[in-house]
Amino acid sequence: MFFNKNLNEISIEDIQSLIDNGVCENKNLDYKRELHIDTDSDKKEFLADISSFANSNGGDIIFGIEEDSIDKIPVSIAGIEYQNDDVLIRRIEDFIRQSIQPIILNIEYKIIEIEKGKGILIIRIPQSLIAPHRVEYKGHNKFYTRNSKGKYQMDVNELRISFNSGLNLEKRIKEFKLNRYYEIIANKYNKLINNSPIFVIHYIPLSSLNETTHLSINDIKMAMTKVNSMALGYGYSKRITIDGVAMDYKENERSSFAIYKNNGIIEKATTNFFRKEYVVTSVHPNPVIDLIFAYQLLDKVISDFKEVKEYYSILGISTPMIISCSILNAQGFTIPNSGGFYDIYGNIDRDMLLIDNVYVEDFDKQDELILKPIFDAIYNACGYEKCPAYIEDNYIGLK
Repeated sequence: MFFNKNLNEISIEDIQSLIDNGVCENKNLDYKRELHIDTDSDKKEFLADISSFANSNGGDIIFGIEEDSIDKIPVSIAGIEYQNDDVLIRRIEDFIRQSIQPIILNIEYKIIEIEKGKGILIIRIPQSLIAPHRVEYKGHNKFYTRNSKGKYQMDVNELRISFNSGLNLEKRIKEFKLNRYYEIIANKYNKLINNSPIFVIHYIPLSSLNETTHLSINDIKMAMTKVNSMALGYGYSKRITIDGVAMDYKENERSSFAIYKNNGIIEKATTNFFRKEYVVTSVHPNPVIDLIFAYQLLDKVISDFKEVKEYYSILGISTPMIISCSILNAQGFTIPNSGGFYDIYGNIDRDMLLIDNVYVEDFDKQDELILKPIFDAIYNACGYEKCPAYIEDNYIGLK
């Protein structure tokens, strides 16, 4: 981005400085005299501009700037006309989401009013970690990117490189998780109860994978204190490690740990959701099962996600983000139906239950709905069609 500022901090004086200093268009900055999204050709041109930034290094498009057509230097503030800023932004946002695939996340918008009904519109498009994005509008299916001269259509080689970058991202996430799972199972540092199932959750902001994110220990500790961070409901002491700030809890048959990494990733694990050879005393004859405490698992994971969202908000870490969960040493454990008979529908049939990643586009969606695929998968592994804590998309909890 040209401005080394958050979008909400940019003022009309900043826009004027572009004119005063003769800052010409470049790979990360584009000027437009008008906002045209009425005709089909205008819409295709607009979508090409937006997608080209996401498929390259990101940047700002500023609408309402008169520029020199030859040198691409801004010469004056003209403004665009609009009646309602919220309606305008919503219209643009909906159009982009419907016409570019996959959806470009975290696009920001700002209107700077210069007089009643007229202002400067800035659209800030981040570099996408899930590129390439394709314009899909009325048969127009093309990929665009940018260089110092502006946007252009991507060629086959550029598309291949872009697609491979996306595949490499998935591969890096998978390798990171598997490495961590084997470390956790080995229990090298004696953080957890041995020979117990372990519920593991990772929160992975995609920004943490670009190798430029580095949080200070002071900022991590400050944010953890503000949200009263815990290791899935447990953990009392913080200790500094080379990776970030860790928390541990271990007492009798209960144990948990968490690590808030300096690249933004959070890893948490606990043995507290499980009991081996649990004797069910509420029914006769008393069955003995390897039990998953489902109510506790759902409750702690939902509350933990709320805490993590607040933590990220304080540190300015935004979506997209991946939530990844697994149960290690899981074979034979189950969730019984507690509807009076403690029926057993099925046991987990593998030692390492790997649950599909949940991709979080934004935090506006209800927490329980974001986490639903995780809970459904755990119940599926125990023989259920779905998690009974939901009626369609309504979270009702476990009875």
